[in-house]
Amino acid sequence: MQRLIVVSLALTALGAVACSDSTTAPTPTPRTISVTPTGTFGPSGTVTITNVSGSSSNLSATLIGFDASTDHSVAIVTGSCAAPGAPAVTLANISANSSGQATIASTSVPDVDVGSGYAIVFYGTTSTTSDVIACGDLS
Repeated sequence: MQRLIVVSLALTALGAVACSDSTTAPTPTPRTISVTPTGTFGPSGTVTITNVSGSSSNLSATLIGFDASTDHSVAIVTGSCAAPGAPAVTLANISANSSGQATIASTSVPDVDVGSGYAIVFYGTTSTTSDVIACGDLS
């Protein structure tokens, strides 16, 4: 009988811990991707990807080295920087300031498009058919 009481108390305690409201979800760890010029000169910087709940991640970036006051298209493409493929996700155009710096504010992107087998590319103009001037492998 005493053993039954001990087991009952232990199960009750475990149930209370399992149902507690004090548990918190772990804080997502961001990944930092280096972006480098595709030629001898061009923009460089970092892209930060933070996995959030559900099937999306947040992507943000800061780059320097663009020509002053220029606009550029940005896309996540299949493949790699060595062999970029077709755009999987086209992001909003970015604008470099008078110092050649441009940022991407936190933007939601599908998890499936920010892993191995994808790269983020920055184009020379606002057209995704222009030359790629900077790239970062997302793997």
